[in-house]
Amino acid sequence: MQTLQDIQSDARAPARSAGPFDPTARDDFSKTYSYFPAVPKPIIAAVNGACAGLGLVIALYADMRFASDAAVFTTAFSRRGLIAEHGVSWLLPRLVGIANAADLLYSARRVMPEEARQIGLVNRVFPHQSFEDDVMAYATMLAKEVSPRSLREIKREIWNAQFQGLGEAIDTANRDMVGSFRLRGLQGGVAHYLEKRAPAFTGR
Repeated sequence: MQTLQDIQSDARAPARSAGPFDPTARDDFSKTYSYFPAVPKPIIAAVNGACAGLGLVIALYADMRFASDAAVFTTAFSRRGLIAEHGVSWLLPRLVGIANAADLLYSARRVMPEEARQIGLVNRVFPHQSFEDDVMAYATMLAKEVSPRSLREIKREIWNAQFQGLGEAIDTANRDMVGSFRLRGLQGGVAHYLEKRAPAFTGR
């Protein structure tokens, strides 16, 4: 049986040189459970049942959360004599606001899917019966219709902007836009729009 220490060790992010991770990612995104923002691809948490405690922590680090109508959420910490673990005190207020975060963390009450959607804890709620198909349809849309380079750059911008002022975020976007204009992907994206055909992005 795995101990909590074993589980935490397994989930710790690999070295920055590992291929799936952005080598330029902030140090904030190299700690236990905080490495999802350093993965240069969208990460969707698909919640189709109970999501509590550490499971909720991991879901919060995803780029977005989809729930089935059979899901249920709870922070759980305060009812176990614990605290807001692994950066939840930073993540949750950014998703649901300070007052809602305080409610969910103080009370550790159960939150049903529709309330979770209303407060911004999840993006969408799908029927349990079609949940997997609905989530996969969204993921397939991203894979087929959106520039992979754009996804990679926008994800980096969104997460880094949490540590920036508005002026710095604007300056960063202006620098990134110059790089976009130099790449083949822009021409391909414009062409498929004008020609009303499916895109064929190269990822570069």
